[in-house]
Amino acid sequence: MTAPRPVAALLLAALLAAGMARPALAQEDKPAEPLTGGGMAFSGGPTLQELQAQQRACEARKPPRKAKGAISEGLYRRMERIMDQISKGQNAEAEQKLIELQEQAHSDYEKAIVMQTLGFVYATTSKEQQAIKAFESALATNALPQQIHEGMLLNIAQLYIGDGKYEQGMARLNTYLDESCNPSPDAHILLASAYAEKKRFKESLKQVDLALIKTKTPKESWLQLKLALHYELKEYPKCAEVLVYLVAMSPIKEEYWKQLSSMLFEIKKDPEALAVLGLADRKGYINEEAEYRNLANMYMYLQIPMKAGQVLQRGFEQKQIEPTEKNLEMLANAWLMARENERAEAALKKAAAVSGKGEIYKQLGYIYSERMDWKAALEALESANKKGGVKEAGDLQLMIAQAAIELKQWKRAEEAVQKAMQFEKTAKIAAEWMGHLQQEMEYAARGKEPAAPADGDKAAEPATQAN
Repeated sequence: MTAPRPVAALLLAALLAAGMARPALAQEDKPAEPLTGGGMAFSGGPTLQELQAQQRACEARKPPRKAKGAISEGLYRRMERIMDQISKGQNAEAEQKLIELQEQAHSDYEKAIVMQTLGFVYATTSKEQQAIKAFESALATNALPQQIHEGMLLNIAQLYIGDGKYEQGMARLNTYLDESCNPSPDAHILLASAYAEKKRFKESLKQVDLALIKTKTPKESWLQLKLALHYELKEYPKCAEVLVYLVAMSPIKEEYWKQLSSMLFEIKKDPEALAVLGLADRKGYINEEAEYRNLANMYMYLQIPMKAGQVLQRGFEQKQIEPTEKNLEMLANAWLMARENERAEAALKKAAAVSGKGEIYKQLGYIYSERMDWKAALEALESANKKGGVKEAGDLQLMIAQAAIELKQWKRAEEAVQKAMQFEKTAKIAAEWMGHLQQEMEYAARGKEPAAPADGDKAAEPATQAN
């Protein structure tokens, strides 16, 4: 299958999704939002009802932080002008004024507001280390209300992780999870990405599942991360479960259909795997040679050779399958299994034109024998014998003997039977054939037709089915 995107490649998506909380001057003590979600639950994960019960228990034992103080009117107006500069992209001017305001803050709460805003400016201008220090200073005042306090923790974690400092980022995220009664889905995903980067896949999965159950509109990248984690852990049934959601979320994405089919095949759900890939084919998503071959192989494996032949034939006609010996032989085998001998003959003739293998000519000989075109059969079988490399060489010799007998080429038939007697698998039946052949030759020498054999006297005929 096409493997899911590697875990590391999904980290950036999580960082972008997390976002940087924009500071606000009006800091209100708001109650925690009730936990709602879309109910996207997976086997082994928590339910929304369980998480809601955990939130209620957390709120009962741990009252939220309150803002310690208020901002003075003078500082409020100065901060308003600074916020206006930030909105206009005048970050250098805003930074300088915020640095000056640090010393003029009269309370821990005012200092926290100034440092929060300064941290935002630093983060916006890619001064990550300075941003972290500013946010940490805001946190150290212990003066911010619950939601703003939690936002600072998330911002610090995001900056650490964005800078590749995963351990520090994870520590801050875990502090946030300990303090929040209703952690945001984005925070869970950010922590999941950090765990994944450190190859702590099981811990990462726990966080992804929490994010998915909490949100009404889960992001596709979250499911991709979950898929990648299960794939790393070789949890293929779980991969198939996630892919069902991804197909439903983005049915126009071809790779999800193909990955789902491969996963179902991997976990021995062959009919389901074929059904998914067949539907992808009807949607026009099968468009590469390997995909045509894969679908045809599935049909052959499940004993539906007619469908396999039709898929391959379409691939050749649309010039999406190269007319190589291997591909043409595969088409011929599908038609042979479907008992479409004329179609098989056409494919084998094309394969023979580019092949040096005797097996193809043997299969042609089998087709001609089936329609009792003994001259064409003998020519094809002789070509197979000459080129060599035939599977079940003893059977080939018996097929040559049968065609030669029908054409009354007694000497050639005798030579073929003698060669068949040299192979263990065909030695016994070839010996019986030799007796039958000698009788035929005697009658032919006297110019008489052989008498009909008595019941039980007729020698067994050779197996002529091509492999």
